[in-house]
Amino acid sequence: MTIKDTQTILQPELVNQLERKISYLRDLQSAIKNNQISEVYQLIDLHKFNDRFKNISSEISMAQLDCLVVDIKKDIAAFLAPELINYIVTNFDFLTLEPVADNATLYDVYLGDWWDHRQLGTLNVLTVTLTGNDAIISELLETSELPVTETINTTKIQEVKKVIAGLESFLADNTKRSLELQVIEDQLSEMVTNKSGLFGRSDKVTREALEKKQELLVATQKRVPEVEEKLNKQQAYLLRFEKEDTLRQLELQAILAHFVDVPTFITELQHIYMSYMAKLDQK
Repeated sequence: MTIKDTQTILQPELVNQLERKISYLRDLQSAIKNNQISEVYQLIDLHKFNDRFKNISSEISMAQLDCLVVDIKKDIAAFLAPELINYIVTNFDFLTLEPVADNATLYDVYLGDWWDHRQLGTLNVLTVTLTGNDAIISELLETSELPVTETINTTKIQEVKKVIAGLESFLADNTKRSLELQVIEDQLSEMVTNKSGLFGRSDKVTREALEKKQELLVATQKRVPEVEEKLNKQQAYLLRFEKEDTLRQLELQAILAHFVDVPTFITELQHIYMSYMAKLDQK
């Protein structure tokens, strides 16, 4: 077979492959030009192609078609983002979205708009999927199942409060110990001055007892800085636990104001692609 014959045989299939790629790009161009958002999603998402593209011959795979737009996906994401974000803030108005720096395809999703709100997950604009923070989601589920009077940190808070009470009691007795130490020092000074001892006689036993008590009080006083440091740490723990519980309660209240329960909210997030496409098809 000559080179010419080989070229003749391969030419039609090569032309067909090129035509398929050109057709794909034209369809995508048309969808963007006519603001057909649902069609754009079908064309750019390899796992959600419509029926027209499921029958593409193996010579041109979906991955190959995806490569045709890989260098402009950020621009496509920028085109798609406003509509999607508007849908989310309308249907989940307690969520806050912030663009990820240097990545137009991703948005960080936060629960609430209050100070120090927690990140629930990350939204991919191109796939309309939210990768959630499993730890936060588990906490929300656990919080929603607790009695009204309890929180996730209830036991920890009770334990820390007991420790704080003991440390505060120790420090509160510091004035009493200081006065007692001063009295002992005065007594020992008097015993030194009056060599015959208290009450006119030498009392070695009394002096040794006073010195032993003095030594104990001094050692106890030296612990004050250490106890103050421990108290500060325990108070910081308490503040952190109480803050965590407060944030969880705010998050739970925001969710339950719009959904019957947390599982329903989570399910809605997991199926956001389907609900969003259904909304687009209604237009």
